[in-house]
Amino acid sequence: MFKTGSFDRTVEVVVVGFGNAGAVAALTAADHGREVLVLEKQPADRRRPNSRFSGGLFLCPSDVDAATHYMNQLVRLNGEVAETDPAVVRAWAGATADNVRWLTGNGGTVVQVADHGEHEFIEGFESISIYKPDMGEHPGTGARGWGYGLYEFLQGLAHERPIDVMYGACAQWLLEDAAGRVTGVRVRDAAGRTTDLGASRGVVLACGGFEFDPSMKLTYLKAFPTHFYGNPENTGDGVRMAMEVGADLWHMNACAARLVGHFPDSGYPGGVPLDLWGIEGMSGIKILYGDFGTGAGTGRRAAGPLRVADDVAVDVAGERVSGGIFVDRYGRRFTNELYRTHTLYYEVTDFDSHRLLYPKIPSWWVFDEARFARGRLVPDFYGPGGPLGEIRWSDDNHAEVERGWIRRAGTLDGLADQCGMDREALRGTVDSYNAGCRDGNDEFGRLPRTLVPLSDGPFYAVRMWPGGPNTQGGARRNADAQVMRVTGEPIPGLYSAGEFGSVYGMLYPSGGGNIAECIAFGRIAGDSVATRPH
Repeated sequence: MFKTGSFDRTVEVVVVGFGNAGAVAALTAADHGREVLVLEKQPADRRRPNSRFSGGLFLCPSDVDAATHYMNQLVRLNGEVAETDPAVVRAWAGATADNVRWLTGNGGTVVQVADHGEHEFIEGFESISIYKPDMGEHPGTGARGWGYGLYEFLQGLAHERPIDVMYGACAQWLLEDAAGRVTGVRVRDAAGRTTDLGASRGVVLACGGFEFDPSMKLTYLKAFPTHFYGNPENTGDGVRMAMEVGADLWHMNACAARLVGHFPDSGYPGGVPLDLWGIEGMSGIKILYGDFGTGAGTGRRAAGPLRVADDVAVDVAGERVSGGIFVDRYGRRFTNELYRTHTLYYEVTDFDSHRLLYPKIPSWWVFDEARFARGRLVPDFYGPGGPLGEIRWSDDNHAEVERGWIRRAGTLDGLADQCGMDREALRGTVDSYNAGCRDGNDEFGRLPRTLVPLSDGPFYAVRMWPGGPNTQGGARRNADAQVMRVTGEPIPGLYSAGEFGSVYGMLYPSGGGNIAECIAFGRIAGDSVATRPH
């Protein structure tokens, strides 16, 4: 939006969004001596950015060259077209490799929990080390760190600097001068009043994705509906503002997603991650990534990081754990339930052009009494069922049966009727799965030690939808975090960080990728807006 005349207030740097990316960008610019103002859409007493919903793991490559190669393969489509510029990938690798040093240098403590990326068939995966933050007590668990603790730590660092934060301030339009330079932001407060804020050095967009904008999801994503868990106020504001000043877009059809629950009458409008194995709390993370030990150090390696697929269905006592199976809307199994956490979404996007529907949307998680009795079906350390308490879930799952969120029947036929599945198809699916358990040879390749037959009943099912933590799309950025025009050059005075215009495309490198990018590109954006000629 072209702006003439004076501003209501002018500072050097305006940062839009106060999640992890916005906090890091703001404190980095402030450490360069710049006057920084942060605009936060949410009120001060109701802040719930995606960063706060997150599990908080972040990656930090041990080898920049190997990590660059790994990421360059992940952003290639069909071996031909690269979704992300090589220079941006290199900047990502270099900056994320400094994440541990930067956090610990600012007083944080972290623990390494894995020494590999998610895609073990791609050279360089072994360079993707994953860390858990260990700052602050995690509400409800007594544990330290995780996403809630990391968010509070980064907010604390920002508050130690002379950074001004305006809460309840919704950025509406980017303001430009006659030469096309971004010079400020038009903001609307909770009362509907508008203010024009000048930014003499530039604006950093760190305002998240479009997880809760139905129109954008329908237009850009591969399947509909998709239910994300995170901040319901991530409605694509940054996308619209950037488009209006001529920004190019990328990765709009990409998201790091899987299958999630969705319970509209809970009061929470988004998706809810599900705990398939009943071990995804503190014990589950030990199984997935190794034992943290006690007394976290400063970037020390945890004892014996493990590969996910090796031990996921065996708890800390060595007991085999029943996790159940996934079936489509007709009752047919379609995947290995030891799925890659951030790519299962793509398996459910096939559209039946004859029936005019997605056969796997919705899908169903089918399990037996062994899993039901093991504990709550929703994780308590991240997501809407975590410390923020956006959705309440009972410890024994009985209240959720009464509410209809969990379907229960004494027989498979009864369960099929409740879920609208074909009886014969569901019975055949379970018979085939149980036979594979007995033989130790699963048709979808699940490891023998994870194959626990479904019992004689009662049986349970939870309806699932595509969804996950966040979208990846937004304005294209360069290696200096500058937002790019559709004509190929940077937009002067405009920068981005975090999941808004993420560097990740179709494939996500590993758990912790987004938080790592928040820390890394938050620093790049903060450095650039503070030091580049203007």
